[in-house]
Amino acid sequence: MPPPQAETQTPAERVCSDRKTRANIKIATLNVKGRTSPTLGQTQTSKWVAINRTMRDQKIGILCIQETHLCQEHMTQIDNLYARRLRVMNSSDPDRPGSSAGIAFVLNREITNAENATIQVIIPGRAAMLSINWHQDKRINVLNIYAPNNLSDHKAFWDKIRTEWQRLNLATPDLMLGDFNLTEDPIDRAPARPDHEGAIDALRDLRNALNVQDRWRLDHPLKRLFTFSSAHQTLSRLDRIYASARHAESLIDWDSQISQIPTDHHMVSVRFAPPGLPHIGKGRWSWPLSLMTDNNLIKRVSEMGTNAQNEIENMVIRSEEANPQKTWTTFKQNINKVAKDVAKTHLCKINQRIKVLMKDLKKTANRQDIDVSEDTRLNEIILEKEINHLQKKRHKKTSLNAQAQWATHGETISKYWSKVN
Repeated sequence: MPPPQAETQTPAERVCSDRKTRANIKIATLNVKGRTSPTLGQTQTSKWVAINRTMRDQKIGILCIQETHLCQEHMTQIDNLYARRLRVMNSSDPDRPGSSAGIAFVLNREITNAENATIQVIIPGRAAMLSINWHQDKRINVLNIYAPNNLSDHKAFWDKIRTEWQRLNLATPDLMLGDFNLTEDPIDRAPARPDHEGAIDALRDLRNALNVQDRWRLDHPLKRLFTFSSAHQTLSRLDRIYASARHAESLIDWDSQISQIPTDHHMVSVRFAPPGLPHIGKGRWSWPLSLMTDNNLIKRVSEMGTNAQNEIENMVIRSEEANPQKTWTTFKQNINKVAKDVAKTHLCKINQRIKVLMKDLKKTANRQDIDVSEDTRLNEIILEKEINHLQKKRHKKTSLNAQAQWATHGETISKYWSKVN
């Protein structure tokens, strides 16, 4: 009998090779503005705590980030901490890798086939393309862009991407996304104004060559939305997602939100769901895990269960209106209603406040006087800062809960220990 073959796959690779992926995938872009934040700790990669949590909580399959500021030492730290959930494919600035530019693809191993992904760097630290089998044999190509801040450099930048694309004989991208540091239409700035004409023409030439379109703008020709606010109280939609014309019907759930990752840009996301694949809905509502430790709720559920059991045991005559199945169904409906009410009280104060402020933010962005009224633009910025403050507050609460869980269960062999190890 021949000797058994040695194991060649790491645990993370073995899990990903057997991954049952969804028939749709959420893809997002965010300028993270560096790798550290004093509000998240003093480590060299403190923002990656929030990046990891964002990928998990929002079930993002592919996150394209800009201004990563990562050198090899930082990449090693990130892999040591988060390799179980994330695969990070980074391209650094060749001159100042730890303090300038840099782009990366962050892949969620839990919902994507991360191990088969490849990356082609076009301009180091500025432009790269990811190719990945996101579902079964379905392959997607995603171009990540971080354009220069100086508009006079844009023409050479966009022309170089087009030249390198042809030289490398790359496949046409399905999506092109990132921080473009440029707007194509006056409506995407407040006060409304056109950008550098030469830079816009060069970007449009590249778009035409790659056959990608600003699908959100085509679907919302008159709507205002801004992803960046400057210190001069001006607003702009710098962060965008372009898509191939053949995917016009495959993009749903467009969103722009203030991220829990500390930065001055909004995170823009879309769900890629080709129409020929099975539709997957939102699923059933389930109890938040934190409610399982609410003793008052558990006591109420126990009392309701006891009452339901007594009612079934004392049932003498069975009818369409009175039978064990009816009683059991009513019991389940009642405990779900009670749990939802408690969840709103426990968990949703900050979340509900953020939702209300986000609605106000979108209304403010579409006010008719936003181009001429500095007060309206200032109100938009104040709303963003309030949402950002609540995000930090929520992050701190979550972080404290995680520390408490580790202090209580981290040294005990349990389900929790297995999950984190």
